[in-house]
Amino acid sequence: MWLFELGGWVMWPLLVVSITVVAIIVERGLFLSSFPFPDKAFPAMILEMTKTGDPSALAGSMGAIGPLSDFSRILGDMQYPNKEAALRVAGESVVSRLEAGLSMLSLLTRVAPLLGLLGTVFGMITTFSRISETRSGVDMNMLAGGIWQALLTTVTGLCIAIPALLFLNYYQNRARRAAKALAEAGNTVLLLRCGKI
Repeated sequence: MWLFELGGWVMWPLLVVSITVVAIIVERGLFLSSFPFPDKAFPAMILEMTKTGDPSALAGSMGAIGPLSDFSRILGDMQYPNKEAALRVAGESVVSRLEAGLSMLSLLTRVAPLLGLLGTVFGMITTFSRISETRSGVDMNMLAGGIWQALLTTVTGLCIAIPALLFLNYYQNRARRAAKALAEAGNTVLLLRCGKI
C-alpha cells in the first residue's frame, strides 16, 4: 500500500485500468473455454464433408457449441434460402462475440504505459521544483528518492500493459482462427450446393 501512495495520484487511474484489464481477460478466458472451435477434428470433418457431400456431421458438431448454433443450423440445411448471405451474417455475429471487449483491452494496453509515463513526468517536475526551492546544496538523497518515486508509475504501467498485450494477442489469434474456420466451412458447403465439389 505504501508503494501505491508513493506513486501519487496517477496510481488511481492505473488501478482502474488494471481492474478493467483483469476483468476483460477473465471474462474472455471463461468465454473461450466454452468455445472449443476449431478443434483438431475440424480439418478431417471438412474433408469428409467434401467426400460425402453431406454437411450434417459438421453442422451437428458445431451445433453443440452454443454461439455456433445459428451458423450450424444454416450450414446443415442445404435448402436454406439466401444461404450465402445468411452464413455471412451468422459468421460475423460469432466473430463479433469472440472479439467483444478486445478493442477496449487494446486501448487499455496502450493507455497503461502512457499513464505510467505521465506519472513519471509529474514526479520529475515535482522533484526538480523542490530542488529549485532549496537554498542550500542539492540533497542527493532527496533527488534519488524523488526519481525512484517518479519511476514507480512507469513500472506499474508496464506491468499492466505487458500481460494485457500477451492476452490480447492470444484472444485475437483465437478469433482469427475461428473466423477462418467458419469461412472455410461456409465456402465448402456453398460449393457443394452448387455442385462444384
